[in-house]
Amino acid sequence: MEWAALKARQGRAAYDAETRDLYVKFAGSAPVRHANIPPHVYQNLLETNDPQFYYQYYIAPSRVSPARRQPVSLVVHGLKLVLLLAACSLLMATELDRGHGGIFEESELRSN
Repeated sequence: MEWAALKARQGRAAYDAETRDLYVKFAGSAPVRHANIPPHVYQNLLETNDPQFYYQYYIAPSRVSPARRQPVSLVVHGLKLVLLLAACSLLMATELDRGHGGIFEESELRSN
């Protein structure tokens, strides 16, 4: 996959025909990936005299958002999971028969 220069503006584009992913980079911005772009759209982007306009109206809506989570949200989700597990453990412990102290003999289990 090679980067090709766009006309009229400082920009580049690269197209992966196998995955139909289009990567576009304009001056001063990071490369952006777009999914499921037909080959003719890539060709039109290379041939147009106003790639910025063509990009905004025909390609930008198919932008693929990076799947990154903020570290803070991972910590929050981890704490929620720990609290949920602790609450479940507490509920299960209080459900045990208090008369036996939570310990059952094998013969008692078979009779029930």
